[in-house]
Amino acid sequence: MIRDLIESDRNQTIELVNQFFRKVNELELDGLFRIRPRAATKFTDIYFKLIGTGKVYMRGYFVEEELVSLVIGRIEEKPHLEEERSLFIDLAVTKLGKKKKGYMTELLQDVDLWCLEKNIPAIELRAILKNEEAINFWNKSSFEPFYIRYRKRLVN
Repeated sequence: MIRDLIESDRNQTIELVNQFFRKVNELELDGLFRIRPRAATKFTDIYFKLIGTGKVYMRGYFVEEELVSLVIGRIEEKPHLEEERSLFIDLAVTKLGKKKKGYMTELLQDVDLWCLEKNIPAIELRAILKNEEAINFWNKSSFEPFYIRYRKRLVN
Protein backbone atom coordinates (compact mmCIF):
# COMPACT_ATOMS: atom_id res chain seq x y z
CA MET A 1 0.00 0.00 0.00
CA ILE A 2 1.26 3.46 -0.90
CA ARG A 3 0.63 6.27 1.55
CA ASP A 4 2.03 9.54 2.84
CA LEU A 5 4.81 9.20 5.35
CA ILE A 6 3.78 10.47 8.78
CA GLU A 7 5.64 11.26 11.97
CA SER A 8 5.12 7.74 13.33
CA ASP A 9 7.05 6.46 10.27
CA ARG A 10 10.08 8.58 11.22
CA ASN A 11 12.31 5.74 12.47
CA GLN A 12 11.62 3.49 9.49
CA THR A 13 12.19 6.45 7.15
CA ILE A 14 15.52 7.27 8.80
CA GLU A 15 16.54 3.60 8.54
CA LEU A 16 15.81 3.51 4.80
CA VAL A 17 17.44 6.91 4.11
CA ASN A 18 20.46 5.74 6.11
CA GLN A 19 20.65 2.56 3.99
CA PHE A 20 20.89 4.76 0.90
CA PHE A 21 23.48 7.09 2.46
CA ARG A 22 25.65 4.12 3.52
CA LYS A 23 25.50 2.82 -0.07
CA VAL A 24 26.67 6.21 -1.39
CA ASN A 25 29.54 6.30 1.12
CA GLU A 26 30.67 2.83 0.00
CA LEU A 27 31.13 4.05 -3.58
CA GLU A 28 34.61 5.07 -4.68
CA LEU A 29 34.00 8.68 -5.58
CA ASP A 30 36.34 11.69 -5.47
CA GLY A 31 37.39 11.30 -1.83
CA LEU A 32 35.61 14.54 -0.92
CA PHE A 33 31.97 13.59 -1.45
CA ARG A 34 30.93 11.78 1.71
CA ILE A 35 27.65 11.90 3.58
CA ARG A 36 28.07 12.89 7.22
CA PRO A 37 27.02 10.78 10.20
CA ARG A 38 23.45 11.50 11.35
CA ALA A 39 22.65 13.04 7.95
CA ALA A 40 19.75 10.61 7.51
CA THR A 41 18.09 11.94 10.65
CA LYS A 42 18.60 15.57 9.65
CA PHE A 43 17.44 14.95 6.07
CA THR A 44 14.32 13.10 7.24
CA ASP A 45 13.42 15.69 9.87
CA ILE A 46 13.75 18.56 7.39
CA TYR A 47 11.31 16.85 5.04
CA PHE A 48 8.86 16.03 7.82
CA LYS A 49 8.82 19.75 8.71
CA LEU A 50 8.02 20.62 5.08
CA ILE A 51 5.12 18.19 4.68
CA GLY A 52 2.44 20.77 5.49
CA THR A 53 3.69 23.19 2.82
CA GLY A 54 2.35 21.13 -0.08
CA LYS A 55 5.77 21.46 -1.74
CA VAL A 56 7.10 18.00 -1.00
CA TYR A 57 6.32 14.47 -2.10
CA MET A 58 7.07 12.08 0.74
CA ARG A 59 5.37 8.74 0.34
CA GLY A 60 6.25 5.15 0.94
CA TYR A 61 5.22 1.68 -0.06
CA PHE A 62 4.20 -0.38 2.96
CA VAL A 63 3.78 -4.13 3.25
CA GLU A 64 1.57 -4.34 6.30
CA GLU A 65 3.38 -1.96 8.69
CA GLU A 66 6.84 -2.30 7.12
CA LEU A 67 8.17 0.57 4.99
CA VAL A 68 9.83 -1.18 2.05
CA SER A 69 10.32 1.65 -0.43
CA LEU A 70 10.10 5.43 -0.45
CA VAL A 71 10.40 8.48 -2.65
CA ILE A 72 11.18 11.92 -1.27
CA GLY A 73 11.13 14.97 -3.50
CA ARG A 74 10.43 18.70 -3.58
CA ILE A 75 8.81 21.11 -5.98
CA GLU A 76 11.32 23.41 -7.63
CA GLU A 77 10.06 26.76 -8.85
CA LYS A 78 11.49 27.71 -12.26
CA PRO A 79 10.02 31.07 -13.28
CA HIS A 80 12.67 31.47 -15.99
CA LEU A 81 11.48 28.34 -17.82
CA GLU A 82 8.22 27.71 -19.65
CA GLU A 83 7.63 24.63 -17.49
CA GLU A 84 7.66 26.97 -14.43
CA ARG A 85 8.17 24.15 -11.94
CA SER A 86 9.18 20.54 -11.60
CA LEU A 87 9.42 17.87 -8.95
CA PHE A 88 13.01 17.09 -8.02
CA ILE A 89 13.39 13.62 -6.49
CA ASP A 90 16.05 13.86 -3.80
CA LEU A 91 15.88 10.23 -2.79
CA ALA A 92 14.31 7.02 -4.05
CA VAL A 93 15.22 3.81 -2.26
CA THR A 94 13.95 0.29 -1.70
CA LYS A 95 14.90 -1.77 1.34
CA LEU A 96 17.59 -4.41 0.91
CA GLY A 97 15.98 -7.79 0.34
CA LYS A 98 12.82 -6.16 -1.05
CA LYS A 99 14.09 -5.05 -4.46
CA LYS A 100 12.76 -6.26 -7.82
CA LYS A 101 9.22 -6.67 -6.46
CA GLY A 102 7.74 -3.64 -8.22
CA TYR A 103 7.47 -1.39 -5.15
CA MET A 104 9.48 1.47 -6.65
CA THR A 105 7.71 1.18 -10.00
CA GLU A 106 4.34 1.59 -8.27
CA LEU A 107 5.65 4.51 -6.21
CA LEU A 108 6.88 6.23 -9.36
CA GLN A 109 3.45 5.81 -10.94
CA ASP A 110 2.04 7.51 -7.83
CA VAL A 111 4.59 10.31 -8.23
CA ASP A 112 3.34 10.80 -11.81
CA LEU A 113 -0.28 11.10 -10.63
CA TRP A 114 0.67 13.47 -7.80
CA CYS A 115 2.51 15.72 -10.25
CA LEU A 116 -0.35 15.68 -12.77
CA GLU A 117 -2.80 16.69 -10.00
CA LYS A 118 -0.54 19.64 -9.17
CA ASN A 119 0.04 20.58 -12.84
CA ILE A 120 3.74 19.83 -12.55
CA PRO A 121 4.93 19.01 -16.07
CA ALA A 122 8.30 17.38 -15.33
CA ILE A 123 10.10 15.21 -12.81
CA GLU A 124 13.88 15.30 -12.39
CA LEU A 125 16.48 13.47 -10.35
CA ARG A 126 20.19 12.85 -10.37
CA ALA A 127 22.05 9.62 -9.92
CA ILE A 128 25.71 9.11 -9.07
CA LEU A 129 27.40 7.51 -12.07
CA LYS A 130 29.27 5.00 -9.89
CA ASN A 131 25.97 3.78 -8.44
CA GLU A 132 25.49 1.26 -11.22
CA GLU A 133 22.42 -0.31 -9.65
CA ALA A 134 20.65 3.06 -9.68
CA ILE A 135 21.85 3.94 -13.18
CA ASN A 136 20.57 0.61 -14.49
CA PHE A 137 17.20 1.11 -12.77
CA TRP A 138 16.70 4.65 -14.12
CA ASN A 139 17.84 3.63 -17.62
CA LYS A 140 15.11 0.96 -17.67
CA SER A 141 12.46 3.36 -16.31
CA SER A 142 10.47 5.98 -18.17
CA PHE A 143 13.05 8.63 -17.20
CA GLU A 144 15.52 9.77 -19.83
CA PRO A 145 19.03 11.17 -19.40
CA PHE A 146 18.70 14.93 -19.76
CA TYR A 147 21.87 16.71 -18.73
CA ILE A 148 25.22 15.94 -17.19
CA ARG A 149 26.39 17.52 -13.95
CA TYR A 150 30.14 18.04 -13.69
CA ARG A 151 32.19 18.23 -10.52
CA LYS A 152 35.70 19.56 -9.90
CA ARG A 153 37.59 18.92 -6.70
CA LEU A 154 39.59 21.96 -5.51
CA VAL A 155 41.18 20.66 -2.30
CA ASN A 156 43.36 17.62 -1.66
